[in-house]
Formats: sequence, structure tokens, C-alpha cells
Amino acid sequence: MRRAVPAVALLLALSMSASVWAGWAKPKRLVVRGQVTEESGAGVEGIPIRVLATRRVVKFLTIESQPAEKELVSTVSGANGFYELEVPKVRDHDFYFLRFHDAHFDAVRYSTPPDIEITGWINKRRPVVQDVRLTSAPGWDAVRRLVDLYGADTTRGKIIRQLGVPERTERTSRLDDLDRETWWYEILGVAYVIEDGEVVEKRSFQPRQESRPLARR
Repeated sequence: MRRAVPAVALLLALSMSASVWAGWAKPKRLVVRGQVTEESGAGVEGIPIRVLATRRVVKFLTIESQPAEKELVSTVSGANGFYELEVPKVRDHDFYFLRFHDAHFDAVRYSTPPDIEITGWINKRRPVVQDVRLTSAPGWDAVRRLVDLYGADTTRGKIIRQLGVPERTERTSRLDDLDRETWWYEILGVAYVIEDGEVVEKRSFQPRQESRPLARR
């Protein structure tokens, strides 16, 4: 004769089973992975990847944006452009973004990718798989032509490869027949005075700001 299983014991067993299953199903790591490629589809090595967190403050029924961003983790793309990050979950931030550039990003070669919001995946503790395809910067063709013209190892060629084509130039001639050129990079706040192929003066001034695009997912 079978004995009836008490209802309390049955509910407890079901509850324990659900807890065990939830523990197994819930990922223990928040992983972000993907690949960085260029327009041809080839992987790009050495591209910075950063996960940033921001927060908002509700105060007197208004939302104040917090300008400060907290970098949680960063890496660079490896061989064939692949990357992987493990992201910590922080309680005092509400929004998470994936950024594929930093101060050392080669913005002369590639257009700066927009930030990608990954808040939904992080809050749900789901793995993030995010590929990005880099496109050539708008002035890249002109940069290549001028670098080929001046030579990659010349002063002019190195400046153009590092900073791009100057936004404007001024040329004057001296009595000693040396041509003087001034190359202006107003967005960067710098100008170079070049004589006989060499920089003789570097001027700094207040740069003109540019806004960065932001993509929300």
C-alpha cells in the first residue's frame, strides 16, 4: 500500500528543484564577445574595446544626467579581430555601453564607431555578442594620396598619417627662398609651421569640439 506524499513535502521538493534549475540556468559570468572587422571583412587587430557604465539621478521629479562615465573593463581585439570581456555588474549605475575607441584610436584610418547600449543584456544577465565593422574615415583616400606624395618617412607624411589632412594651410615665401607653410588642425587645437620640410614651430590653441554619435540598442 502506497503512502501519500504530504503536500508540504511535495511543494518543498518542487521548490528546491526549481531553485537548483535556476542556479544552473543563471550564468555566473557576464561575458561580452565579438569580432572587429573592416569593410573587406578581414579582422582588425589592436582595436580598443571598452565597457562603460553611466547613471541617472532622479531629483525633484527631474532626471539629471551624470557626465562622469565609469570604465568597467577594457581590452583590445586580438588575432583576426576577436575579443572577449567579462563585465562586473555594478549597482550604482543604470546604463551600460560598449565603446570601440579610446584616445589612441586611429581616427585617421577609420571612422569612429558609435557607442552601443548593452543595458538590456546586462540586466538580464545574458551573454552579449556584438560584432562591429569599421569603415574608412571620410578623408582616408586623401590621406593616402598625400602620404604617397610626400613619403611615409618624411615630416609632412608622418603628420598627415597621424592627424589627417590639415583643415587649412597658409603658404608664404621668405627672402632666402625657403617656403613656409602653416598647417592648421582646428578641431585638435594645433598648428604646425613647416620650413624646408621640417617643423620649426608648433602652436596650440582652444580646439573646436565635435560631438560623438551614440547608438542605442
